[in-house]
Amino acid sequence: MDENKEREHTEEQQVIQEQIVPKKNKNWRRFGKGLARAAIYGVVFGLAGGVTLVFTGNLLIEKLGLDHTLRQMVGIGTATQVPSPTGVPGMTPPPMLTGSPHGTDTPTPPGLTATPPETTPGVTVTIEGNKTEGGTELPVTDETVQGFLNMYSGIAALSGELEKSLVQITAITEGVDWFEESYETVGNATGLYVGDNGLDMLFLANLDSIEGATKFSVTFANGESLPCAIFSYDTNYRLAVVSVRLSAVAHIDKTLFPVEAKFALDEVEVGAPVMVLGNPNGHPGAMELGMATGTGQVVQVIDDEVAYFTTGITEYAEGDGFVFNLEGEIIGIVSRSLNSGEQGVITAAAVNGMHDIIEAMLNNVPRMYCGLRMETVDTVMGGKYKLPEGIYVTEVLTGSPAMYAGIKNGDIITTVGITPVTGVRQFYEEISKVGTQSVRILVSRDIKGDRKEQTLFMTPETRLH
Repeated sequence: MDENKEREHTEEQQVIQEQIVPKKNKNWRRFGKGLARAAIYGVVFGLAGGVTLVFTGNLLIEKLGLDHTLRQMVGIGTATQVPSPTGVPGMTPPPMLTGSPHGTDTPTPPGLTATPPETTPGVTVTIEGNKTEGGTELPVTDETVQGFLNMYSGIAALSGELEKSLVQITAITEGVDWFEESYETVGNATGLYVGDNGLDMLFLANLDSIEGATKFSVTFANGESLPCAIFSYDTNYRLAVVSVRLSAVAHIDKTLFPVEAKFALDEVEVGAPVMVLGNPNGHPGAMELGMATGTGQVVQVIDDEVAYFTTGITEYAEGDGFVFNLEGEIIGIVSRSLNSGEQGVITAAAVNGMHDIIEAMLNNVPRMYCGLRMETVDTVMGGKYKLPEGIYVTEVLTGSPAMYAGIKNGDIITTVGITPVTGVRQFYEEISKVGTQSVRILVSRDIKGDRKEQTLFMTPETRLH
């Protein structure tokens, strides 16, 4: 009896479940269909509203004369409208210079062809005390003054063009004082753009101005400073090459890039007009005008000599820069250390005898090293002391290849390999041809008052710095 009642109760529960579950499923289906309709209606009305807004917005911009491609770039005290680059909002374009960096919108090419300023008609200038042989006053007319102004106008225009090859290098030296406080010393140097190697922009500089620094930056024509590094340097010739990665300057307008400098091949002549650009007088970006006053002078360096010339321009203790001729070519590198003690006037190492050294540094190629300081035996010295023609050894550096070869102070080197040598520069050129191979060196040596020829063998080494 109980079993029948339990069976009837179970059947009633199954009937109830069959009736309830389909109803729940039907409710969920109705809710899903309503949600889908709402989403479709929303998309349709959204598209319609967007299209309407675009058309009405463009119409409003057109009617009001507005340009929606402009963005606001705010500076201190000014607000300038500049186009957004490539139409991407939020990107700030690189700064642009207006006009040329030297105050004229049309750069004048080198060659002293600047347009002269207009003269004042009807004006004649005379200088008291200017007399001819007959006692008649010599007038200086407006044409004479105009010719003078034309000359300086052309020089100023040429200077402006040549300055485009120069950049300012900032060198920061870090240190710790006696109180264990960190400090920084900031110095400036002039860099000369000489080209790129496909990866780096390369700038030649005087090592005197940046030696010992730990951080460097280069400032371009638009005023932007970028980090740079020492690519190579040579303490023997007091030169350095500073590099900036091309990828780091990719965002700078190429019209603001420095111009590759030209180097002179001819020797500097006494009386030749010269310009010193860079920092000749303590002011970065300055120019000093003068002439070459002395040439043919040399200073001895290890295994070589450097020719230098003097100018009539007053020396500044911390000055540096590069000397140009009026053809727009580099003829010298201002140096405080590569001279024989001239004081008071700017001296410069002549570049016409250093092309191979500079090119080696630009390519990070090591130079040859023997460890000798030498002096050319000229006709006067040879005749006075009865010495053979060659190179007089004044010093042999300790631990050098020359010392191991047996070369001594007072020896006169007469032959390298099979080539007679008559000058220090020629000695270095012959050693550079030999490379790191053993080479025969013939020397004339004083042995108890008599000079005798000695045959030695030396194996030069290579050095980067």
